[in-house]
Formats: sequence, structure tokens, C-alpha cells
Amino acid sequence: MALPSSGVLTLDDIQTEFGGTNPIDLSDYYRGGGLVPDTALNAGIPTSGVISVTDFYGATNVINLNFVNHGVASGTSGTINIGTARGTRMVHLSGYLNNTNSSGGVSAVSINGATAAVVLPASASRYGAWQAYAKVPAGTTATFSISRVTNPGTPVFYVSTFDTVNSGAANTGSTTAASFTFNFTAANPGVAFWGGFTGLGTVSPPTVVTLSTNNPGGINYFYQLQAAASGPAAKGAYSLTSTTVNQTFSFSGPAKLAGHGAVASIFYAN
Repeated sequence: MALPSSGVLTLDDIQTEFGGTNPIDLSDYYRGGGLVPDTALNAGIPTSGVISVTDFYGATNVINLNFVNHGVASGTSGTINIGTARGTRMVHLSGYLNNTNSSGGVSAVSINGATAAVVLPASASRYGAWQAYAKVPAGTTATFSISRVTNPGTPVFYVSTFDTVNSGAANTGSTTAASFTFNFTAANPGVAFWGGFTGLGTVSPPTVVTLSTNNPGGINYFYQLQAAASGPAAKGAYSLTSTTVNQTFSFSGPAKLAGHGAVASIFYAN
């Protein structure tokens, strides 16, 4: 809820809207400084220098999602494009290993020196699909480093950025099941990411991975990989959310000897 546009406005009101710690210091509330979003509604709040309570009339801790898909990258280290610097910017990686029948996978990820939260299936033999994310407020590019465990493939991943006032995901999930549905409460605005894989196996049934959702944002694929009928196969996608209701994000594929699994995460802008 936005702060009042006139009348009585207190330091407690500002803290209730934007968060922060006691004792309250207005210098913690510069626009774009971490607590106060750098948006048009907050244009009256300075980014530095003299700041007063009256600068906060009409201000709000509400931001747009500003989702951008920056494309694909690969390898265990390097540099990725992450767009315009913002204090509310989250960097999200949605990836797979290029030999999903291997016995290892991703174990840790850092983005621009920050330790990323990593979403993985529970078993080390089923790391074909993975996700990682971290807040990166500065810079238009970021370094990345990906650690792997026994006999892994090369990480391939898609880079997304979006704005959120939160420090992490609203919810995450993983499974080693051949088919699974993630049930997440969505937000307006927000974004969900999900994907899965199945490894090598017999030709029949063919190795086909399917993603589905009841979210109005539909399925926007990052990758759709299909080898021979005996596998492996993998798919990953995102879906923008616009309603504050429960939505489902599903993965299905035949059970194969070399493993299978799926991962998912959902984020709210506000």
C-alpha cells in the first residue's frame, strides 16, 4: 500500500512500507539504495544527499517485474550479460547438462562473486536440470562460476533478469519422479521457471519430455532437447504470472534407467 500523499507521515510509516531495521535512519532509504525501489512513483525520493520525511509522500514499495531473457551461455566460468543495473535485480539461470545420462551434476554456482541459491533434484545421478539465482544490483555484466560433481557434462543455461523486492524465490521444488506437478501460489506480477529431463533408456516408450501449466502466461521455452528415441531429452521454460491464485507447473517423461527429474521456482516482484 502506498504511503499517504499528504498529512501526517512518520518514520515508522516509512519503515512499515519499505522495511529496514531500528533505529530508523532516513539515509537507509535513498531511492535505489536497496530498500526503496527506483521507480517513477518514488521519483520524489533522492538517491543521495539531503533527504526528509516529506520526500516520501505517495511513495510505494511496489515495482514492475521487468523480465528479460538474455539468451544462452555455457561452460563452468565466464561472463554473462545481465542488462541494466538496479538494486532490485535478480539474475536467474535455468540450465541442463549436455550429457544428462552422466552420474554427476552441478553442485554450486556463484554469480558475480555472490553464492547463488541452487535448485537441484535430490539424487546426484539426476542433475540433468538445474536452476540458480542471486541478487546482483550492480553492473551490466556478471561473472559466473559453476562447480560440478563426478563425471559431469558441460553446463548450458539461459540467463534471465527481473526485478523483485524480495531476497529470493517465493517457492522452489525438485523431484526425481518421472512425472510431477509443482503447485505454486502465483503473484501479479511474477514469474515461474520449471524444467526436467529423462536419461538414456529403451526405444519404447520413446524418450519424450512434456511440460504443461494452467497459468495464463503459458509456456515460453528456453530449451527443447530431443535425442534419439532412446533418449536423453530435456525441456526448460518460464511463465509470467498475473494472478494471485494457485497455479500448476508440470513435467512428465517416461521412466528411464539413466534417471530423470525436474526442478522449479517461482518469484514475486513485490
